[in-house]
Amino acid sequence: MSSTPQSTARLVAAAATCAALYAIVNIISSPIRTPWGVGEFRPGVVIPAFYALIFGPLPAALGAGIGSFVGDMVSLVPSGGSTPLVALIAGGIGNFVGFLVLGWVYQKIKGWRGFIAGTTSGLFAGNLWAAAGVVFLLHLPPILILGLLLFWFGTMFPFVVFLVPPLLRIMKPYSSKISSSTYPTLVEPNRKVLWAWTIAVSVLVLAGTGVVIGVQTSLIQDLSRGQVFWIEVLLVVSAVSVLIVGAFIPGAKQEQQIPVVSKGSQ
Repeated sequence: MSSTPQSTARLVAAAATCAALYAIVNIISSPIRTPWGVGEFRPGVVIPAFYALIFGPLPAALGAGIGSFVGDMVSLVPSGGSTPLVALIAGGIGNFVGFLVLGWVYQKIKGWRGFIAGTTSGLFAGNLWAAAGVVFLLHLPPILILGLLLFWFGTMFPFVVFLVPPLLRIMKPYSSKISSSTYPTLVEPNRKVLWAWTIAVSVLVLAGTGVVIGVQTSLIQDLSRGQVFWIEVLLVVSAVSVLIVGAFIPGAKQEQQIPVVSKGSQ
């Protein structure tokens, strides 16, 4: 009978720590805005993505939603980068949906394949909701839904696929303390599967570069060429980073598999 309260307490604590860490990192990165001044560049998505794999979809979704809302209310809303309604409906719910999907997909598929599929579908769903919410709540041109979606997805995806796997390896010695379930291992034995995902995402991001810049320059004329160039570079680097993941992870899989086998045999 005591396992249920302990389990609930663990999940509540996970959601709370995820929300706090996510809010703090979002506040730090908030000065880097989207090309349209609404919303921000968010490398902090690594935090709820990590929690989604360790604790499951619900704690990560709650932590992401609450952390996004709190961070926006502290940093973006006072500076004009958002409104309370946008922070709640677009940011809060969008983050909740995105990391709920990421965690759910990973639970169904597992391994590196589940991680890539969950990250792709979760970031797409969450950012689509957030982009649509921003546009409709602020009465902006509908084309900005595509621009915001591509900007957020293209800049978030590389951070998640690059940083979550090493973070999992770093925290593995403490797995018994931070997770009551099977600790995740991200190993993909099929190079073709990994390349299919990474190339598809890279093409999407590179194509999105032109769309984002075209939408931005047609709607906002007062940004300097230097600002436009920075946005182009950011998205191109994101696309190249995703391709590098396709080359790096299969080569590292043997190093990941050996410790897992040896520990299981002891």
